Amino acid sequence: MSSVIAAPSGRLASVRAPRRELGLTAALAVVAGAICVLVASPEDAPAHLYRTFLVDHGTLLWDNLWYAGHYPLAGYSLLYYFAAAAVGNLPLVFAGAVVSALLFAVIVFRQWGDAARWPVRAFGLLSAAPMFTGLYSYSLGFAAVLAAVWAVQRRRSVLALVFAAAALGFSPLAFLFLVMILASLWLVHRPLNRTVAILVIGFVGVLAVEGAVLALFPSGGTYPFHWADMLCLITLSVLGYRVTQADERAKPIGIFFALWALGAVLFWLFPGAVGDNWARLRGVVFPLMLLSAVLVRFRPRRLVLASLAAALAYNLVPYGLQVPNWLNDKPAKASYWTPALAYLAQHADAVHRIEVVPTADHWEAYWVPKSGYALARGWYRQLDKKVSPVLYDSDLSAAEYVGWLHQMAVSYVLLPATRLDQNGGPVERGLLVSGKTGLSVVYRSKGWTIYAVPHPSGIIQGPAPAQLTLFGHRTISGVATGAGEYLLRVRYTPYWDISSTVQCVRSRHDGMTDLFLARPGRFTLTIPDDFEQLLATPGFAALVGQGPARGSCPTG
Repeated sequence: MSSVIAAPSGRLASVRAPRRELGLTAALAVVAGAICVLVASPEDAPAHLYRTFLVDHGTLLWDNLWYAGHYPLAGYSLLYYFAAAAVGNLPLVFAGAVVSALLFAVIVFRQWGDAARWPVRAFGLLSAAPMFTGLYSYSLGFAAVLAAVWAVQRRRSVLALVFAAAALGFSPLAFLFLVMILASLWLVHRPLNRTVAILVIGFVGVLAVEGAVLALFPSGGTYPFHWADMLCLITLSVLGYRVTQADERAKPIGIFFALWALGAVLFWLFPGAVGDNWARLRGVVFPLMLLSAVLVRFRPRRLVLASLAAALAYNLVPYGLQVPNWLNDKPAKASYWTPALAYLAQHADAVHRIEVVPTADHWEAYWVPKSGYALARGWYRQLDKKVSPVLYDSDLSAAEYVGWLHQMAVSYVLLPATRLDQNGGPVERGLLVSGKTGLSVVYRSKGWTIYAVPHPSGIIQGPAPAQLTLFGHRTISGVATGAGEYLLRVRYTPYWDISSTVQCVRSRHDGMTDLFLARPGRFTLTIPDDFEQLLATPGFAALVGQGPARGSCPTG
């Protein structure tokens, strides 16, 4: 495969990137990154900040304060948040953008020579996009993808596998793109040699590890792939493929566009966690389209110009749609949440959760649980649609909404007076202000309206009075006045380390937890704070066939 990258077809480029171009590319990436840092309030930033906060505080395997319990790292990024906790999110992503720009320049100059000059400059500007959109972990994953391609280009198979594993650890989506990029290069001449064999075996190995992690710590959920996005992606891919047919040197780029379109069709036909995320390659679409245009000498002119215009729009329009959000950046500031959190400090308890009608950039997912309050939701669209599908129904009724509030043990609903997530937020706000839900207004200010749920259901309910005394990120403690079966409105996980008072825990049909207490008194459930301790839990031993789970739950 390395020979394919060195000489795809036709003339051999193999040109070193000029130092002047590398310096200019790095400068463009730095300037673009600085602008993004100054003006942007990224949509996905709250999720990354919260997960970094969890790592800082030793919550690695399980978090109770989002979605009634979920695995915060395993299903999203195994590596990124440790690096972010060490150096900070913005410095890390800033460095990743510059490194990506330099790697792209080195790779493309070596492959296509002087034709790469303007495409490389364009990528230098666009490489800062993750700081604008908040795709932090993906940005590091894509930098690792480019590093893996660079290593393959230089016939360093082992180093390529190291970078491939890093790409998978930072972002499974980025790893899929790496596979697609290398496949497009291999399909030019389809070599079968030692390098290809090492890469295929290595990729299978790292995928097996990732598969084992996902099997042990499943997240689930489906990210929708809107038909309009899919259609735009395919149209652009068809344009890109047609442009590349005028010059053999552009053949790998043409195959890249064909595989990208094929992936879009597959992820649209078979919904899963990838979905619309497949469009994240938009950051390289314009540079690759421009490179293709240079290689074919901008012929045929109409096709090339139309393709370039479409690619540029595909890159920039999604960013333009976020302008209203960063013009209203109040929810990104701690001061905006002070009144609502002050009210919760006086009235909320550990027996219930808080629902916040989601802000446009979902900053509630950071500020509320960081302050120690359990959210009914969080910010991970796949999980959001899995855990709370009813809230995405445009015909959501008051009865369905109140039923969901009780199911999630919500005591207070916070309605912010700011721009909301248009995917469900206005519907929820409309129900609240209509008065049809029966919730009462208990606090009102310029920025907030807080509603109380009448007679809210608790996180724990059972045959005798029970009270939670601690509901933390990975620990639940309480006291019950009687033995028996209790409903614990927390997502089931087999990895609880349970106190002697607890006979067993069992998954319910709705994904919540049946808690069986052997006797009255205090009880504790704790998720270990590191993987070594996790291996010692009876639940993990039973899961991998190393022994029985502690206790036995009644059948039926």
